[in-house]
Amino acid sequence: MKKMLAALALALTLPTCALGDSEGVIVQSSCNIVQSGDYYLAYCFAQVHNNASTVICLDQGTFDLQSGETLLSTSEISQIWPYFLSPGEDGYLFDIVSFEPDENGNPVIPSITGISYNVTYLPVDNAYASYDLSAVSEIAQDASGDVSVVCRLTNSTDMDAYNPTVALGLYTDDGTMVYADGTTLQDVGIPAGGTVLVRFDVDDVFVKQWQSYGAMPTQANTNASFRKDED
Repeated sequence: MKKMLAALALALTLPTCALGDSEGVIVQSSCNIVQSGDYYLAYCFAQVHNNASTVICLDQGTFDLQSGETLLSTSEISQIWPYFLSPGEDGYLFDIVSFEPDENGNPVIPSITGISYNVTYLPVDNAYASYDLSAVSEIAQDASGDVSVVCRLTNSTDMDAYNPTVALGLYTDDGTMVYADGTTLQDVGIPAGGTVLVRFDVDDVFVKQWQSYGAMPTQANTNASFRKDED
């Protein structure tokens, strides 16, 4: 991806309109715009907080990108990380919207001023929810300037954790979210009482943007769990 994307010095922390059920509340969102050939890609991140007293999962949802009063796009939400949110926990949405060239083949740079979410959630029976893993993360930058997030996951339960899911958000000193990511560690098992290290590499296109406006992330919030029904 580092070779494919050319940095565009534009990244936004956007006002968010959260619709849908009150269980999952969009706390904040951000958008990074990068160029890929003749296309511009909007990387859209959002932090979701579970206000409910029960475990929830994503049912369905869409989000609109706006430029003032003009609707630029409507897209489906592809995934929430992690799959299940326990009461009081935070999760993350991460989606990419592509803006193709105009009819003359000229690149179209989107002017995004807001994101509006319409999301519904489903309550989850505790029998099919998840077990939390202890997660401690550190943002690291090597001598070449490459940034990564190293997550230390510890399984404090009395059972093995298979295919754990990890979600993370990166924040500046003042608590502004600038990035989110998540993954499921397929075919990975953490024995009871065991620990694994997971590294997320952050593409330098984002790092250059953060550096350009003095907003490098300094804090990482990580949520990790594994499904109770995983074999």
